[in-house]
Amino acid sequence: MESYQKALSMKADDASYHNNFALALANAGRVDEAQAELTKAAELDPMNAARYFFNLGAVLVNRGDSKAAADAFLKATQADPTLADGFFQLGIALMGQATMDPSGKMLPAPGTTEAFQKYLELAPSGPNAQAARDAITALGGTVPTQVRQ
Repeated sequence: MESYQKALSMKADDASYHNNFALALANAGRVDEAQAELTKAAELDPMNAARYFFNLGAVLVNRGDSKAAADAFLKATQADPTLADGFFQLGIALMGQATMDPSGKMLPAPGTTEAFQKYLELAPSGPNAQAARDAITALGGTVPTQVRQ
């Protein structure tokens, strides 16, 4: 981490340094600082903001914070609407926010089914396609049968 701090002191406007420093911070359990560094990276390099917000989502998932992770994955998909893995991870994070009604029926967080459907639209044969289909079915949604080309 000292090396990244030194590099940032010499070149504070390099988003990749902030990203790498953030990942080192996350590995050291300093998640709040990592979050700040990844947000800074996204501000400095909007063209790659999706990657930094995706990394932030992954860090927050590992922390067990599904709400903050969902927010980060949403930002990643807003920064890059073609980021299939971002939509899949958004769906997974939103599933972590599901609740139950009094009868025991699962109530998904808003946007959960749509995130999985968007993943399937973008990556119909992607590595998580079956998991996305299964999640949509479990949530009572409809799996898309036609995919845009």
